[in-house]
Amino acid sequence: MSRSINQTLTCPCGQVFDSSIYDYVNVAKDPQLQYTVLAGLLNVSTCPSCGRRAATAHPFIYSDPSHNLLAYVHPRSDAPEEARLMILEKLRNTYVNIVGEAEEHADEEAGVDISSIEPTGLNTRVMETPPLQVVFGVDQLQELINAVLSQDERLGKIALSTHSRDEAERAQLHTIARKLALEMQCQVEAEDLSDEYTVWLFGSRRQIGAIMRELAARS
Repeated sequence: MSRSINQTLTCPCGQVFDSSIYDYVNVAKDPQLQYTVLAGLLNVSTCPSCGRRAATAHPFIYSDPSHNLLAYVHPRSDAPEEARLMILEKLRNTYVNIVGEAEEHADEEAGVDISSIEPTGLNTRVMETPPLQVVFGVDQLQELINAVLSQDERLGKIALSTHSRDEAERAQLHTIARKLALEMQCQVEAEDLSDEYTVWLFGSRRQIGAIMRELAARS
């Protein structure tokens, strides 16, 4: 199960609100979060008053067992080399403490190779997935994810929008979008502007294609 914590944030507009910040993402249990990551919306908070978005620089673990992908994600892609080395050393020590004793009694098929932990750059081609990869910036994680997904599994998105300012109509649009997202295990993100209300659905291209066909059948 994925794990998040609540943080209280203050928007420049003065609004104070709570937002969920993830420190562990398990897409086997919460598959829609894979597409939240690919859309660049994980740990991005939206002010309920003015709609302003802000990313929270919080490290997290990303786990996708079906694709043998496990990554520690540091939020800053511009982290200096000294900071990167310190993070890598700390992770190596943690791995040694946690799995070292177990590895002594495990069969060779367990195969955790601590020495293989190293930063993954934007141009790194993923030939095989080690037990843990360390990436700096969500864009690098997106590259790793796309490397293991088929074309049909990659990010797809669709927008449902209305120019009506009627709150009931906007709420109805959001309800329809949430129902479709729940059925197809997609993620929903709303943009509430004064002249337009847009609800985005994020999921695999296969899922988004199915939603488009469903909407076409209803119209």
